Amino acid sequence: MSALNASPYRILMVTGIYPTPARPHKGTFIKAWVDALEALGHQVDIIHPDPALPTPIRYISTALQVFLKTLTGRYDIINGHYGLWCLLARLQWTTPVVAAYLGDDLLGTVTPQGGHSKKSLFVVAVSRWLCKHVDAVTVKTEEMKRASRFADAVVIPDGINFELFQPIPREEARRALGWDPDRFYVVFANNPEIPVKNYALAQQAIKRLREKTGLEAELVVANGLPQTEVTRYINASNALILPSVQEGSPNVVKEAMACNVPVVATRVGDVAEVIGRTAGCSVCEHNAESLADGLAKALRHPERTSGREDICHLNHMTIAKDVLALYTRAIRHKEQKRAQRLRVRFFSVEGGKR
Repeated sequence: MSALNASPYRILMVTGIYPTPARPHKGTFIKAWVDALEALGHQVDIIHPDPALPTPIRYISTALQVFLKTLTGRYDIINGHYGLWCLLARLQWTTPVVAAYLGDDLLGTVTPQGGHSKKSLFVVAVSRWLCKHVDAVTVKTEEMKRASRFADAVVIPDGINFELFQPIPREEARRALGWDPDRFYVVFANNPEIPVKNYALAQQAIKRLREKTGLEAELVVANGLPQTEVTRYINASNALILPSVQEGSPNVVKEAMACNVPVVATRVGDVAEVIGRTAGCSVCEHNAESLADGLAKALRHPERTSGREDICHLNHMTIAKDVLALYTRAIRHKEQKRAQRLRVRFFSVEGGKR
């Protein structure tokens, strides 16, 4: 164990998303967090209500589980993920709480019309309020920290499992998928039906690429797949495209970097910080022309990128140590608040005696 914590922490995770057999792609970044903590010797229990249940039932079930589990006093820390689930983690008074914000819980959810949904604005308001009522706050980017309006929020991006996401020979990956060994492929590793992911712009960029350069590339979607399959799709492709309108810290970008595959992305979240110094990658404006230029550069890149080396600091085992430091900070904060309350009570009693 590190000097920060001589004995293993007992951690309770509270989340609305987590990989299941039916939804293997949901919350994989949280699983990477959990896997790293367990690999370091810590105990992690997870509250993740059945996604098939109605939302109100999921919330009520989670609140009850949090309350009952923390009454036992067995946990050192509760880690909520996403605004409303962090709120449920806070509906108890015995255990320190870390609120981990994921993106649109602080930035708002972009609608097809370009505004923000009323529900997401409510979530943003709750998340900002909650920052002052938990023991520690973590966000993915500096942009999210500014949106939180909470100076003590700690920026900790998601880590990537480097054992899972690693370079595979392109030919090998294509054989496994049955892809043409001589074609250009560009992978879109998000849900095309989510407006903020901007799949239509990816299609326009592929069309503009052909018009400008004569390069023919097939746009393939990798959505709803287990991570092992996503790894294969990324390695089989010539480039990954991320044309999003808004992001926090997009994991697919880091996953492609860990596989040494070029990334072409709009300027959202922390993309510029992650790919900005890697040859073959491009940070683009939100238009088909700019993305097409980035794709042409990526398709003509003669070799694998240096992405894996460039983001070695985002290895999930490295990030886990930052998370543990935050847990220690949260526990100390809770202890200080308890000590302060005891002092207030003591002096109140003493004052009453006089």
